[in-house]
Amino acid sequence: MSGFGIYVHVPFCSALCPYCDFAVVVGRDDQHQRYCDALISEAEMHQDAPIASSLFIGGGTPTVLAAEVLRDLVARIREVLPLAADAEVTIDANPESVTEQRMRATAEAGVNRVSIGAQSFAPRGLRALGRTHSTDQISDAVRVSRAAGIDNVSLDLIYGGPAETIADWTESLRRALNEKPDHISAYALTIEAATPFGKAVTRGAMSEPDQDDLAAKYEIACSMLEASGYHHYEISNWAQPGLESRHNILYWTQGDYVGLGIGAHSHRAGHRWWNTRALGRYLADPTMARDGEETLTAIERDEEWLSLRMRLLDGVDLAEARARLSRDVRAAAVECERAGLLVVEGDTIRLTTRGMLLENEVTLRLLDSPPLALDMVEC
Repeated sequence: MSGFGIYVHVPFCSALCPYCDFAVVVGRDDQHQRYCDALISEAEMHQDAPIASSLFIGGGTPTVLAAEVLRDLVARIREVLPLAADAEVTIDANPESVTEQRMRATAEAGVNRVSIGAQSFAPRGLRALGRTHSTDQISDAVRVSRAAGIDNVSLDLIYGGPAETIADWTESLRRALNEKPDHISAYALTIEAATPFGKAVTRGAMSEPDQDDLAAKYEIACSMLEASGYHHYEISNWAQPGLESRHNILYWTQGDYVGLGIGAHSHRAGHRWWNTRALGRYLADPTMARDGEETLTAIERDEEWLSLRMRLLDGVDLAEARARLSRDVRAAAVECERAGLLVVEGDTIRLTTRGMLLENEVTLRLLDSPPLALDMVEC
């Protein structure tokens, strides 16, 4: 997939979720406008960027910004950085912060897609995940978004939270499907060491999610969403046909993008850089916010290509893998097929549902294929 993407990170949240490892700031309403001004200063450094096919405003919770501040931010970014006429423009939103005024303001500024952090439709599941919204507020957020003119609605779900049962997860999926979203993301709970959940695991006050439980819930998601007509296009993502997330596909196909704001990452042709996570440092001078960078070698880039490409359910072309990796991965692919992890269809390999649960292992097996003889490598 070709194209160029813009990511804008708005770190402000009304509360810190115990599983969240993103660059977030709780409160600090007094810094909202100053931060938005800083984002524009950073954006002005990239005015030579290509025309963008997607803009994603994430967080944090962008929709904690006042309606006029949010509308102004989106409009100013679009003025500074060129967007295609048909660009996908997404905003993250938590249900409790979705209001008619905010969603109309963002729609007027050109937002045409909203990603709502539902996480669960089970009340005890929401409580266990530290969420502050109710299940009714999720439904309200979907309705308000559509009424404001944002027709492309995505719901994010998390499975494997503390005390969540199979019945809870099945009910969450059923309730999510009742909302008729255009896109659904379903992620297994992961425990990051620096988060409250991670610290609880270290203390022995909480257990890591059970892998068999996660696998069972993933298989339920695959079955229910497929039966409801959703296209499973990436391991954790489903969409109505034609409404796959263009911005996220850009990431999975090694596309180029620029990230603005604290903790944001950028990528251009194998070169990556990322910003500081410190709000004070960023506000002091957003043009000097870079915190690190790296350039992948050709081999690293090709190995990363395989790892990312395997996540997409349309599969990997064996001839392309052979050319890029200088390895004949067919034999390893056949072995993975015998183990029920892959399907080999002519020159294309695709993960099975079981293979999706073990994608890293499958990729490592493919990368462990013996190198081609020198006289077989295309020059």
